[in-house]
Amino acid sequence: MYSYRTISREELDIIRPLWVKLNEMHYSDSVYFKDHYSSFTFEKRTAKFKACDPDALMVEIAETAGRQAAGYCISTVSPDNTGEIDSIFIDEGHRGNGIGDRLMRDSIAWLRMRGCERIRVSVAHGHESVFPFYRKYGFFPRMTCLEMK
Repeated sequence: MYSYRTISREELDIIRPLWVKLNEMHYSDSVYFKDHYSSFTFEKRTAKFKACDPDALMVEIAETAGRQAAGYCISTVSPDNTGEIDSIFIDEGHRGNGIGDRLMRDSIAWLRMRGCERIRVSVAHGHESVFPFYRKYGFFPRMTCLEMK
């Protein structure tokens, strides 16, 4: 039902509509930093990935038979060899079909193939409802980072 492929950083615009939905969800869930999400643009978010070493970046997308993006996952490897699931989102109409599971498994495998012993994911405050999803892959809260407003 879905096909999966890795895209280059030059093709990031493919995921723009999905990322916008994710940012809107974060805005809605945010308790203290709605102003951040209201001014957070796709260009600001993807600047990190466009500047990243291409060998330290994986962007995988799930597409429908009509080649419409149904989900994506962006993973990176930092200079200290820490892996990170930077961003993952599955369109609401496609959830429950195993896309998130496939993207997470592929990303974790890719990060491990690059020698990452430490892999992390950051979850925005107010969006803790995703904890059970990440727990299935061995991710647990380690610390809470507070930021001055």
